Amino acid sequence: MDRRPIFPLSSVPPVDPSAAGNPVATPRTPSLRGFSLYAIPPSETAASLGARRALMSRKSVSVEEVGTRARERRRAASKIERFDRLARLLLMLLVIAGVVAWLGSARDSVPVLLTGYVLLGLSAAALIARVTRTPEAARLPLERYYLPDEQLASAEDITLLRRLAQEDSELDAATAAWWRSTAPIRKGDVRLALEFSHAKRAGSGLAQKR
Repeated sequence: MDRRPIFPLSSVPPVDPSAAGNPVATPRTPSLRGFSLYAIPPSETAASLGARRALMSRKSVSVEEVGTRARERRRAASKIERFDRLARLLLMLLVIAGVVAWLGSARDSVPVLLTGYVLLGLSAAALIARVTRTPEAARLPLERYYLPDEQLASAEDITLLRRLAQEDSELDAATAAWWRSTAPIRKGDVRLALEFSHAKRAGSGLAQKR
């Protein structure tokens, strides 16, 4: 007698012939291609993004740093102005006087020699006085050499900045550290805030039209 264990046959569901050519569609995982981690609101534009980046990248400038920059500009302007057109004419006259003195010496002509020496002395003295003088650029006040963005903000600028910050909470948060800083607020800072406010309003207007 055969005592081998008998296992029950697995029940296989019958195959429907009509479904053989139409496989059952399995649910698919939604694609992440349309998903954006950094979802940009429709009110954002290239101008508003650039204005926000410039506002966040703002660096405070101390009075000493601005003064150093202005002194360098004034020194450069003084060097350019020191050897001007008149100084070049005096240099040419100095060369001519030297030639006249040499001709007087070569021809043994005392009047020509004396004329050359006199012209040589006068032109040399005038050239030295012209070159060593204090240029007009060096006498101007230091504030004249500040760039437009380096000028201190006026009372009207401060009022405008406070009003813009009150109207926009994001701008208020970005400019909160400006008031606590020891560096003064300058016109360039007000310009950044104004450009950001205008760009943001323009973006909101475009989003409403859409």
